Amino acid sequence: MKGSEGMQVYKNSEELIDQIKVSYHKFIDEYEGIGDDVADERIDQVDKTPREMLSYQVGWINMILSWEKTEAGGTKITTPTPGYQWDQMRELYHDFNIKYGSDGIENEKEELGSVVAELIAWIENMSHDELFKPGERKWATTKAMWPVAKWIRINAVSPFTNYSRQVRKWKNFNLRDKKPVNS
Repeated sequence: MKGSEGMQVYKNSEELIDQIKVSYHKFIDEYEGIGDDVADERIDQVDKTPREMLSYQVGWINMILSWEKTEAGGTKITTPTPGYQWDQMRELYHDFNIKYGSDGIENEKEELGSVVAELIAWIENMSHDELFKPGERKWATTKAMWPVAKWIRINAVSPFTNYSRQVRKWKNFNLRDKKPVNS
């Protein structure tokens, strides 16, 4: 169901979790055939490499989970993260690539699977109000007054959906000439 801003609105946590799982699997399945030897190749038709898209997802989900853990621990939260302002996203994404993308694409895929499982477990333990009512978390209380579910949608579901198309496009342009010829 779409809300007034065209943004997906979920009736309950199960719908959100189902959407996370579907979009995550579509995204990660696109990595079939992409190895470390090509994961950093840049093409004009796609603005990020496959490794950068993977690092972006691991980084954002980890960041949201860290906000929650920090708030639960009673510590003041710095968003987006200490050392960065909201106008420094390019630099933050570069650091995501260094932090999460340096151990190989297979390890990064495993890390993403792990943080997605942690995200889902967190959602399963939240009340309906905590997930869908604005103002329930300090870290989510901004001028826009988004509920936690919208933060999750914007930083997990939407990028998984968008990036699955981008990875597929990257593969079509980058790997089609590298496929072995059957003899």
